[in-house]
Amino acid sequence: MFDLIIKNGKVVSPSSTVECDVAVKDGKIAALGHFNASEAASVVDATGKYVMPGVIEAHMHCQAPFQGCLGANTFFEQSISGAFGGVTTFMDFANMGRGQSPYTQALARAEEMSESAIDYSVHGKFVESTPEAISDIEKMANAGIPTFKMFMTYKKEGVMSDDETMLKVFQKAKEVGGLPMVHCESNAIAETNIEKCRQAGDMNWVNFAKCKPVLCEAEAFARAVYFAEYVGNGLIVVHTTNGEALGTARRAQAKDIPLYVETGPHYLTLFDDLYEGENGHLAICSPPLRTPEEAENLWKGLEDGTILLTGSDDCTFDVDEKSMFLEKNPDGSWKQDFTKVVNGLSGLEIRLPILLSEGVNKGRISINKLCALTSTNIAKVYGCYPHKGIIAPGSDADIVLVDLNKEVVLSKEVLHNNISYCLHEGMKVTGFPVMTISKGKIIVENGEFKGEKGAGRFLKRKIDPHYLEHYSLD
Repeated sequence: MFDLIIKNGKVVSPSSTVECDVAVKDGKIAALGHFNASEAASVVDATGKYVMPGVIEAHMHCQAPFQGCLGANTFFEQSISGAFGGVTTFMDFANMGRGQSPYTQALARAEEMSESAIDYSVHGKFVESTPEAISDIEKMANAGIPTFKMFMTYKKEGVMSDDETMLKVFQKAKEVGGLPMVHCESNAIAETNIEKCRQAGDMNWVNFAKCKPVLCEAEAFARAVYFAEYVGNGLIVVHTTNGEALGTARRAQAKDIPLYVETGPHYLTLFDDLYEGENGHLAICSPPLRTPEEAENLWKGLEDGTILLTGSDDCTFDVDEKSMFLEKNPDGSWKQDFTKVVNGLSGLEIRLPILLSEGVNKGRISINKLCALTSTNIAKVYGCYPHKGIIAPGSDADIVLVDLNKEVVLSKEVLHNNISYCLHEGMKVTGFPVMTISKGKIIVENGEFKGEKGAGRFLKRKIDPHYLEHYSLD
């Protein structure tokens, strides 16, 4: 007797779509095939629906202090928002400062995340390359935390990794099967431009994007890739926004350098004209929003395989935190100063719907490529495949049912991210998750959350050496 059978759906993998049933037992996928309803304690009729592996979110920031702000959600609330977007596993970053142990901070972050209703994991973070910090890389890898992030900017905020630190982390990661993640923006270019704006007394929202132009990102991207080529390690570049960086990626990937590029839904659908309004500060994120032309470059990168990963980079702040350090003009309008605005957008819940609507239903990517971009590739690169990321016997029964015809108009009322605005307000998406299943249990059904606080489990990860040595996820 099975615990659950999902009948009559179209089961999606990166390589195929097959009409069959999915049988679940003890939180695992027990079998694929055709079964009688009497063989299970519970049956879900998925007629007309696509049955996909649960979305994996490997790039978000929750309860992460930034400029004195903490964010709109607890980890339990974040897991609810994610579940409504088909997310069944998410990963966050350790909070890190100079003098702290990356290993200790990563374990502390895992403990903070334990209230989640879905499975979770952690990335380390590096801001310096002391012998003690570098020795923590092996400790993290042994503890199932083989990924760690570095920022190439934010020097004044005390979280930037200098070039020497990057090289040392890259080298140690190569030795122990770890995989660095980098936020690519040139601190020199950004800070020089910001100082020019300050001297000119022009700190308007629109200048935020101008201070961090495409070449600010592309220079740092190329530098990180050259470092990886020199050391011979694998590398993830997060939230890539432009064609110039993708050109660098294509050259590296052609040399079989294991460079994995990520982009996010906001860079595909939101643009820098949002900075022109009175409330343009709500759209401030790093790297900044770009142009429709750059979005098309990203879609091409998704299509041709230059970009193999997507992530939301969710960093959700409500209006009060976005505006915390701003002053008002006599007429009540904001006194614009982009340096006083916390960076970050909400995106966890809308990543899958946007890729369904703008990608699959507009013919830019197939449903199979979407499966890879939101789940399978992420499971492989981050070291949790086939435990996660695929609907196959023995894998966790993390599943999302998708109605490719369901139309939803995005708004702050529709979403569950606990903020009072939506940058995609009024956008109609076609294609939407209608049920989310975590380890065989239905946690979202008919617009209702049915999960439990603390039901998530910490996910220990180990990356297949093949993915660290070659640009291939086959």
